[in-house]
Amino acid sequence: MHIVVNTRLLLPKKLDGIGWFSHEVLSRLTKDLSDWKFTFLFDRPFDQDFIYGNNVEGKILHPQTRHPLLYQWYFERTIPHKLKRMNADLFFSPDGFLSTRARIKQVPVIHDINFEHRPQDLPRAYSNYYRKYFPQFAQIADRIITVSEYSANDIHETYGIAKDKISVAYNGYNTAYRVLSDGEKAKAKTEFAQGEDYFIFVGNFSFRKNIHGIIKAFEKYRSKGGSGKLLLVGNPLWRYTEMNEALKNCAFQDDVIFTGRLEIEKLVLAMGGATALLFPSYFEGFGIPIIEAFAAGVPVITSNKTSLPEIAGNAAMISDPDNIEKISDNMLEIYRDENQRLILKNEGLQRISSFSWEHTTNKVKEALFLSLNLTK
Repeated sequence: MHIVVNTRLLLPKKLDGIGWFSHEVLSRLTKDLSDWKFTFLFDRPFDQDFIYGNNVEGKILHPQTRHPLLYQWYFERTIPHKLKRMNADLFFSPDGFLSTRARIKQVPVIHDINFEHRPQDLPRAYSNYYRKYFPQFAQIADRIITVSEYSANDIHETYGIAKDKISVAYNGYNTAYRVLSDGEKAKAKTEFAQGEDYFIFVGNFSFRKNIHGIIKAFEKYRSKGGSGKLLLVGNPLWRYTEMNEALKNCAFQDDVIFTGRLEIEKLVLAMGGATALLFPSYFEGFGIPIIEAFAAGVPVITSNKTSLPEIAGNAAMISDPDNIEKISDNMLEIYRDENQRLILKNEGLQRISSFSWEHTTNKVKEALFLSLNLTK
């Protein structure tokens, strides 16, 4: 079998959620299916570390996909032309993008369709592209993979896709995340928070991540007698006026620390040293930082929206993302109540057994076999 893969998000030292999914799954899939040929399609020079074996070949196509107009050119012109010449059996796309003009079996991973419900969270050019093309991608796909039952139901209801055409493959987590020793936790506080306790957020900065709500909850938590810092790990995804306004109006803005993107070794330290992860998003297809925090033995405060209750189970404190009062109360309870911290830690460590990249890869493999009418 010859599988062509859209690997444009395998970016060295710039892996985000979908980039990590691509890396973790493809590094395993290419080894599990060592007698298959894989061609990885990049849109810029790539790192040889992403060529996972002798059965993998990398090719660079143009243009670089930096704007929806270039998405359209790349996927509707470059990709179908290339696929026609490569005699491939299937086009696999871990970021969900397909080609409506390709005459080949196609399997996308559609992580979520937030743009259908919250188009205002994205620049108009992006939301317009997604809302035009993703319904078409869903219709032409031979099979769809997604990362939660919530997203599977959402794709089914929004696009009218039969449930038996959708496979669910929960995300895994990086096993570098672990419970830190007391000495390592002290090191984390010194390195990231001037020696103080801190709450942490990890992810891109965009409206749907509710960073503005996190800052407001931190301010209210501090005004109620809580102490420590707020660590925001990541970078802005789009222009985000609400976050800037919340920070400007925060009475404790000097205690809000922006780290930028952290490499995995630093990220493991930062997560493991935190009092709790704050992840009260408005919309998530999965929410990988939640299970990373579970693996680190760190309590989680998340929201009751979309997939988050499904992923968190009973192992997190959950509230409405707009209920700043409740979020701040949860922060205060975790900070003051050692027994509650221990309960959440233990429940998270139990919950994490439900997730692994090996499990994800097996589910992806099953979906590809179904699309190709093969048996394992």
